[in-house]
This record gives sequence, C-alpha cells and structure tokens, in this order.
Amino acid sequence: LRELGHFKMSHKNSVLCVGCTVIDFVTIVASYPKEDTDRRCLDGFWQRGGNASNVSTTLRVLGTKVDFFGILSSSVAFRVLLEDLRRRGIGTRNCPLTSRDPPFSSVILAEDTGSRTIIHCNKDYPQTTWEDFSKIDLSQYGWVHFEARNTIHTAKMMQTIREYDQKTGQRTIISLDFETRYDQNLELCQPCDYVIFSKELASDKGWTTPQQTCQELAADIPGNGSHKPVIICPWGSDGAGCLDSSGNFHKCSPYQPKKVVDTLGAGDSFVAGFIKATLEDQRCLREAVDYANRIASCKIEGFGYDHINSLI
Repeated sequence: LRELGHFKMSHKNSVLCVGCTVIDFVTIVASYPKEDTDRRCLDGFWQRGGNASNVSTTLRVLGTKVDFFGILSSSVAFRVLLEDLRRRGIGTRNCPLTSRDPPFSSVILAEDTGSRTIIHCNKDYPQTTWEDFSKIDLSQYGWVHFEARNTIHTAKMMQTIREYDQKTGQRTIISLDFETRYDQNLELCQPCDYVIFSKELASDKGWTTPQQTCQELAADIPGNGSHKPVIICPWGSDGAGCLDSSGNFHKCSPYQPKKVVDTLGAGDSFVAGFIKATLEDQRCLREAVDYANRIASCKIEGFGYDHINSLI
C-alpha cells in the first residue's frame, strides 16, 4: 500500500463499475432538426451505452481490468450488448438478470456544432439492490465506482464497502459520478474518496465556474468534518477544476481536440482516465485530472472508444 493524501492506495488494480447499461440509438445530422420537420440523417448506428457501462469500456481500452455491476436483460434485444461486454473482457459475473426489455436512449449528434442531445427511456427497468451487491466478493477490487442513482441502496452498498474495509484492513477507493437529483443524492458524497460532479448539474444549481462548484458542493456535503472527498468538476472545453481533501483548489487546462466528431461519452471517458491514472499509474491529483482531460479530448475526435488506445 502507498499513502496518497488522506488514504492508503490499494495495490489491487481491478475496478468495479456500478450502474446501468443501455442501448444507444445514435443519429448523426448536419444540424439539429427543427420541430415538426422530416429530413434524412447523415449516418446512424446503435451501441452499448450507459454511464458506468461507458466507463467500463474506456477502462478496458486503456488496459485496466474491470467488472460491470448492473441489471442485465435476457431479452433478444439485449444480446448484442452482452456480446459486446464479453468481447471486450468486461466482467459481468455479479450481474442479476431480468427478462424485461432493456432501457434505451435516442441520441442526436449535430455535425455543425458537435452537440449531442439525449432522450432516455428506461421503462421502469429494475435497478440493482443492496441485497444483490452484498453477494459480491469485495476482496477483488481496489476501486468501486458508482453512478449517483438509486440512493437508498447505493448508500447501503457504500456502507458495506466501508464495513468490509474496517474488518479486513483493506482500503477500497470509492468514487461517485454525480449528474442528477442534487438534493436526493447529496448524501452519497460523504463516504466517497472522489466525487466527479457534472457541469450540467452545476448549471442547474446556478454555479458558473469549476471553483465555485467545487467549493459550494464541499460546503453542502454532510459529515462531521473529519473526512471530505476530493471533488472534481470537468468543465468541457475549459478543462476541469478539482478541490483536494485539504480544501485547495486546482485548475487544469483543457486539451483541444483536433476535430469534434462525437462528444457522446466524453464525460465517462474522463472518469475512466482519472481512475486509471490514480489507481494504476498512481499519479497525483493534478496529474490524474490532466490525464483525464487528455482522454476526454481524444475520445471526442472519433466515434466510440477504441481509438483512445492511441494514447497508451
């Protein structure tokens, strides 16, 4: 183990990503369509999506061992997603199964601006429970990454990890991808080592800079003051900001992509880059965020994720 900041870094390099996986139906258009019009697209495809699922994909592209934990479907429509998970070597042995049709997202990529517009449809698809999580052998993982969702069960999952660490002397790193439902999910920040907070949610709160976002969030996180997570706020083309556990703010400059092709999943690629740089490469906070910026910028330059391996 190596001391890094306020905790000991685990020697285990396997990651568990907890969240959802969906089918993304992607349509590429020259410009965003006007309402109530009929037009042709430039191209289209469908792929496996979902935040934790995308983080898992990028981690595998970067060479990190990773398991995904979420509800998988036995429906015919889901088979291509299962095959892609297997092909990439993303472990799914812990995942519960359902016969329900999988959730999906309709994605519009506008070529002229590089924007992506996403409409989600989960059709009341079930989510993993604490009871499902309690069956996992936590000794395999040095890092567990969560989406901020399913708050009651996710909080119990995090508590289970901390109780396991206390019993075994292991120190598992916990990170949180915080994108939605601020008031409901705020409590999930306290047990974490790292919180990655979205620019979109910051905007909803009226926060206009990474520094303001990090500091306002830190002030809102409940707890006795003995432990505060590191807060990281990716800010798109303006780079990212981070607040360390001592309350020091750092600004990290962006890497400008050579061209903007596909911004879908750039934030998930940022998260994966940060996890890899911190867990495997054992980089300091600023260097890890800088690497995450590089990964996100590279992702934007092409469709999907496989081209990111050019940075390895």
